[in-house]
Amino acid sequence: MTSPYEIALRLQTVKYFKMVGLAVLVLDYCIKLEAEISLTWGRKWDFIRILFVVARYTPFVDVPVDLIYSLGPTSSHVCLSLYQVISWFNVFGTIAAESLLLVRTYTLWGKSRVLLISLLLLALGCIAGSAVVGAEALSWFNYQDPPLGTAGCYQTQRIAIYAVNYALLVLFETVILCLNVFQAWRRRKQQSNHLIMRLYWDGIFYILCILAMSLANIIVISFLPSEYAESLDTLQLVFHSVLSSRLLFNLRAIMKRRHEQAILVMGVDSDGSDIPLR
Repeated sequence: MTSPYEIALRLQTVKYFKMVGLAVLVLDYCIKLEAEISLTWGRKWDFIRILFVVARYTPFVDVPVDLIYSLGPTSSHVCLSLYQVISWFNVFGTIAAESLLLVRTYTLWGKSRVLLISLLLLALGCIAGSAVVGAEALSWFNYQDPPLGTAGCYQTQRIAIYAVNYALLVLFETVILCLNVFQAWRRRKQQSNHLIMRLYWDGIFYILCILAMSLANIIVISFLPSEYAESLDTLQLVFHSVLSSRLLFNLRAIMKRRHEQAILVMGVDSDGSDIPLR
């Protein structure tokens, strides 16, 4: 039987992981704020920008609520209410981030309608499966006072079914990854512009990072002690936000550079002499 001291230590470790998630979110925002201002602010509001804002800023609401959940109350009613708020924000942020990956893949595949319909059907299937899991899991929650006066909510049941949610994410992200790798491999000899190839491979790297975090959550939920079950959920949302936003920043930065290169080329006349540019 696990001692109260060991349980309290595990719960404290989970709190550290959540603080790491907050630190990563704030640090990345500070690093990328200039890029965000120059590449996204002032643009018209379209579907992509709405997805970006939801994916980018949802964690700034979700993570503080998650920290309150982990550091504040012990009442089972309050804990369950906070958990539901966290879950909904997590769902919105994850769907927005995954939608950015979907739109990017759709664009790289020449806006194939067949591919778009296939990915949308897959995404809807994953969302429906996740909704079923969430509804089923609610009846399993059992909050108790944490041992040794530890602050925060203490959920005593192992809800292993939540691993199915991350398995559905892994399925979707694996399909997106395979499509991106195949397209990059197919175009490696056709595409001489290193900026475009960088766009492909940066995207593949970021998707791999998101996929690795989803796999890590499956391992934690399925095999580690139940007290660790929520240790990576904050990092999962932050990774989705940070990496999907960076994909958009990279895409916009490369488009901007190509536009600048085109202007420079137009600024050279047929004799090769410079034409003044304003």
